[in-house]
Amino acid sequence: MDDQDRTTTYAAEDMVTSWLDAVSPETGQVQVTSQRDDHRGQTTYSPEVEPRFTRPSEVAPFVEKVLERLQAQARQYGSPYRGREQRPVRVIAHAGWKKASYSDGFIRLPARERGGSWALRGFVVLHELAHHLNTGIDGAIIDVHGEGFRATFVQLLEDIGWIQIAEMLREAYAQVGLDRRQGADDGMLEKVGKLLRHAEGASTEAERDAFFSKAQELATAHSIELAVARAAHEQGTADRTPTFESVRLGHRGQQSNVRFIGLILAIARTNDLRCSIRRDNTGVTLYGFASDIEVARMLYVSLVVQMVADADAYIRSGAHRPVHGRTARAAFYTGWTDRIEWRLHEARRAVLALSGVSAEAGTTGAERPGTTALALMAKEVEVDDYYAATAREHGVSGTWRGASDVHDARSASRGQAAADRARLGDQKVISA
Repeated sequence: MDDQDRTTTYAAEDMVTSWLDAVSPETGQVQVTSQRDDHRGQTTYSPEVEPRFTRPSEVAPFVEKVLERLQAQARQYGSPYRGREQRPVRVIAHAGWKKASYSDGFIRLPARERGGSWALRGFVVLHELAHHLNTGIDGAIIDVHGEGFRATFVQLLEDIGWIQIAEMLREAYAQVGLDRRQGADDGMLEKVGKLLRHAEGASTEAERDAFFSKAQELATAHSIELAVARAAHEQGTADRTPTFESVRLGHRGQQSNVRFIGLILAIARTNDLRCSIRRDNTGVTLYGFASDIEVARMLYVSLVVQMVADADAYIRSGAHRPVHGRTARAAFYTGWTDRIEWRLHEARRAVLALSGVSAEAGTTGAERPGTTALALMAKEVEVDDYYAATAREHGVSGTWRGASDVHDARSASRGQAAADRARLGDQKVISA
């Protein structure tokens, strides 16, 4: 079988392993010199924790855990691997030290004592597992390390939550001249959607928190990139002008509508959007740049499902008594929303800090704002001006009264706890 891309594919993956080895133990980040068309720049990645192993026998539980996750996702969303995740894989040691390989359901790895430590790491193991999962292009495997294999490898990394490492691999493929990168908007929205899909299906609170935080970090980084591009008047830049979109949240007379509005307002504030609210509280209109609106909609759809499910579980437990269930639910929603807004804000603040921008002041620490800060300030002004002009044109006026206060500190606290059971930041989503 033809394998003409083997050398360049290996070269790209060697770049990724060198970047992973250069991750700062203090910050968990690494800077990579990236190439975008004719522009060179530094990209900061915060890669997920990559497990390391001391012997091939330790790899087997890791592979089993990955396959179990893929099987669970396939049951819920369908299999992108045409059912190959259902087939078992065994991990065995072999005498050589220069080669790791896969064939017929067996991953063969060299032993450390024979000089095979280079292969006893998560990234290399997943490379071999990608061979097992690979269905090539349109179901036909046409080469061993070609386009189909590379797409499968990236898909596998994303499906286990290694979103940053997947992006680093895409960057490496691009740098060695393999595979065309996706458009910025389409790729970003697809990744956010995958992260939220993973969050909804997460088995633990820690895992869910990690995916939600990553989604907001990715959205913020993309928003910053577009703002800087707009400020520089780059040709071909998408999202050049603000727009608006209406989002329906509930039916007329539904008491929880005001709580749902509170949630989408919290998301909008974190993503540079302005809002107007329908008089009957059944929906909102979001004003801002198209990609920010789409991110906010995706976040809301995913988060509101989690919020309602958490509240239902709390009310069913009876822990709210003797407070009436309706009051307790309202307080729970308020606490849940407050904590979610804080988490999204912290995820955004972390990305802004990497760009040298203060989330509070909207400027850098220097006396004169830097390019990124100025671009973000210009974006904020542009959205404000657009919202004001559109509101005048459509006769939008008045102030939303908001939800009525509820006095149930216990339920509010339980809502906060349900939304904040795990620390923010990188999590070991799939570990040894």
